[in-house]
Amino acid sequence: MTAEMGARRRRLRAALGDRGQALIEFLVLGGLLVGSAGLFLAPWMPAAAPWGFALPFIFVAGYLLLERRRQRRAADAPDAAANGGYDWAVLIWAFACAVAGAAAFFIAYQARPAPAPGPQDWQPPRGAVTVDLPPGGT
Repeated sequence: MTAEMGARRRRLRAALGDRGQALIEFLVLGGLLVGSAGLFLAPWMPAAAPWGFALPFIFVAGYLLLERRRQRRAADAPDAAANGGYDWAVLIWAFACAVAGAAAFFIAYQARPAPAPGPQDWQPPRGAVTVDLPPGGT
């Protein structure tokens, strides 16, 4: 599997160039990182999008399922091209997970907590404010 991961990176580099491949990998890893670790930016964010913490695990599980499917196809037809469409499937899966991570961060960041409601007729406790008025007014 690691050999195929390296080959997939080489094919991506050949198709998009060094900068294109680096940009795509940066966007995917950045989206996953922002969607999970970025939720610790403020105390209300983890409760607003808790599914963001599951995205790295979902990404790895989907990647492993796609790789297992590719390996089965390669075992059935060893002379055929083993990567037939799997590079694009992995790329689309990676982008989908990265976009979901960015969405988790955006949703959580925008979900600011409502201010706590205070009592409407609040008055300071007796003796909290000193008053220098003589009894009876004036």
